[in-house]
Amino acid sequence: MAPNNLTPSRLATFELFVDMPAEEITALESALEEKRLPKGKDVFREGEKARYVYFLLEGRVSIWYRRGDEEEQVRVLEPGELFGEEAILGTGLRHASAFVEADSRVLRISHPALHERLRGLPLTAEMLRTAARGRQLVRGRSFHWLTPDETVYLATRKTNLLLVPNLAPPVLFGLLSLGGVVVIRQQSWPDAAYLIAGAGLLAALAYGAWSAVDWGNDFYLVTNRRVVALRRVPLIYDDRQETPLDMIQSVSSASTVSQRAFGYGDVTVRTYTRPIVLRSIPNPKAAARLIETIWKRRQVREEQDDRAEIGRLLESRLNQKHSAEASLEGTEAPETGAGQTAPSAPPAPALGGMQTRVEQGGVVTYRKHKFFLMRNLFLPVLLILAAIPIGALLTSGVLPVDPLLGITVVIGVLAAGLGWSAYEYLDWANDLYQVTPEQILALHRKPLGDEERRAAGLENILSLEYDRPSLLARLLNFGTLKAVVGQVNFTFDEIGDPVHVQEDIFRRMEVKKRRASDSQRRQRREEIADWIETYHNLTRPGAGGAEPKEQK
Repeated sequence: MAPNNLTPSRLATFELFVDMPAEEITALESALEEKRLPKGKDVFREGEKARYVYFLLEGRVSIWYRRGDEEEQVRVLEPGELFGEEAILGTGLRHASAFVEADSRVLRISHPALHERLRGLPLTAEMLRTAARGRQLVRGRSFHWLTPDETVYLATRKTNLLLVPNLAPPVLFGLLSLGGVVVIRQQSWPDAAYLIAGAGLLAALAYGAWSAVDWGNDFYLVTNRRVVALRRVPLIYDDRQETPLDMIQSVSSASTVSQRAFGYGDVTVRTYTRPIVLRSIPNPKAAARLIETIWKRRQVREEQDDRAEIGRLLESRLNQKHSAEASLEGTEAPETGAGQTAPSAPPAPALGGMQTRVEQGGVVTYRKHKFFLMRNLFLPVLLILAAIPIGALLTSGVLPVDPLLGITVVIGVLAAGLGWSAYEYLDWANDLYQVTPEQILALHRKPLGDEERRAAGLENILSLEYDRPSLLARLLNFGTLKAVVGQVNFTFDEIGDPVHVQEDIFRRMEVKKRRASDSQRRQRREEIADWIETYHNLTRPGAGGAEPKEQK
C-alpha cells in the first residue's frame, strides 16, 4: 500500500484526534490510503477476516448485527467516525457488517501497517485501542435509553484484575466443599453429609456466578451528549447516574502505585454537585483525555458555528438592498384582532383511575407505582373482608348478640373498611409528579390535610440519577429518581419505570438548554453583526458627511 500525502486536517476533525499532537496525526495519515465506496455495496461482512480499519470522511455507512437468521441495523455512521475497529486490536474476524448507505469516502489502513505505525505513536495508540475496546465491550448490548442521534465514544468497566478478588471467596468455599466430600468418604459418614457438602458446592458455584455477573454489570459510557455510570447488583440494586457534558467542570485521573503497575485507576468527572467516578478502569489517562476532548470539542464547535453564522448574517446584511420607498405599513407588525389572545400553555394532563403515567401537550404526569397503593389497601380490604365472617356468625346464632346490634357492627366494620380504603386511594392518587417543557414539579396532598408543592426549573438541574434498591423493586420496576438542584435533592419517590422518567426529564433538559443557548447565541450574533455593519457604514467613503481630503 503506497503512502499518500494527505492533508493533516482530515484526521484532526475526528473526535478521537482533536487534542492529539500534530506530529502523531501527520505520521498516522502518511500511512493511510483514500478509497471511495459506492452506494449499495458492503464494506465487509460479519464473519470475514478483519483486514482494515476505516475513517469515514464523507457519506454514510450503516452497521448491522446478525440476530439469528436476520440482520438488524444498530446505527448509521456519519463523517468523523471510525469503524472496523476489530483491525485495531487484531481480533481476527468481523463481528458486524458494514453497508454503504450513500456514496462515501474513507481513509483506511491495514492491521499490519497500523500496528507497525503505532509503535512510535504512544498517545495515538492508546487512544485508538481504548476506543476500540469500548466498542467491543458494548457490542450486542442494548442501551435503549440512548437517543437515535447519540454516539458512544467511550465505553469501559472495571479492570479484569478485580474479578480475581471477587471470585476468591466462592472458589475457596467450593474447595472446602470438595475437601469435605473427601473427608466424608474417608470417615464413612452418613449419606446426609454428602447432601450437605453437595449443597455447599452448589452454593459456591452460584456465588461465583453471581460475583462474575456483578463485576460485569457496571458500565461507564461517554457519548456526544453525556457521561453515564451504570451500577447494578444482580437481583438487588440498579442505579444510573449521568450528567450532561455542559455541566462538566473538570476531568482528572488518579491511581495508586499498585494500580499504575497493573495499568488501571480512577477517572473523576467533576460537576457542580456530586462527581461521577469511573472506578478502577483500565487506561485511566487515555479515558480522561478522551472525555476532556469530547467535552472541549463541544464548546469549540459552538464557537465555530457562531463565527460561521455571524459571517453569513453580515454578508446577507451588506448585500441586502433596502428600498427607500418602503412603506410604514409593510414594516409594522400585524395587530392582534379584538378578542384574540396569545395561546396559553397546555393544561396539565389528568390521571384517571389507576393510571400512573399520562402525557398531554408536552406535560407528563406520574403517580407512585401501583404496588404502593396495593400495599396501603391491604389492611382496609382485610377489614372489609372481615365483615363477611362476622355477619355469618351473627346470622347463624353462634354469637349471642342482639340482631340489631349485630347488623350495626357489620355495617360499622364495612363503613370503616370502605372509608379507610377511600382515604388510602386518595392519598396515593393525590401525590403527583410532573415534567413540563420548563420545570419539574412534585405535588403532595393529604386528604383533608396539608398540601405541599415543589418546583424546579429544568435549567437548574445539575445531574440525574435513579435507583431501584431491592429485588422487589427490580421485579416490579419501581424506584426513586433524584434530581440534584443546587444543594438540594429533588426526588420522585416510588415511581414506576424510573429509567423512562429519567429519559423524559433529560430530553426536556436538552431541548430547553438548546433553545436557550440558540436564543443567546442568536442575540449575540445579531449584536456583533450590528457593530460590524455600523463600522462599515461609518468607514466607507462619504460616510458621516466628511469628504476625504485630496492628496497633493
